[in-house]
Amino acid sequence: MGIAPDQPKAAQMYKHAADQGLATAQYSLGYCCMLGIGVAHDVVAAARYLRLVADQGFADAQCLLGFLCEHGKGTKRDLGEAMRLYRAAAAQCNMGA
Repeated sequence: MGIAPDQPKAAQMYKHAADQGLATAQYSLGYCCMLGIGVAHDVVAAARYLRLVADQGFADAQCLLGFLCEHGKGTKRDLGEAMRLYRAAAAQCNMGA
């Protein structure tokens, strides 16, 4: 029983909330875009959404955006920016940083 997962509907709802400025929705939508969950795989969009949240100090977003910057996925490769983001995430005890 229960409700069947509907990833496209979830991504649509994240987008609506992200467009209203909700940081957790921006992070979730960025994550979905990065992995192609419920939306087309789009690392450029992922980097854009993750940047919005990383700039607000959200450690998980800083870590993921650091990865994208380190590897030049969805954004230009920038090792200095990747290190800055990793350090900011690590300062908040993010285990991935």
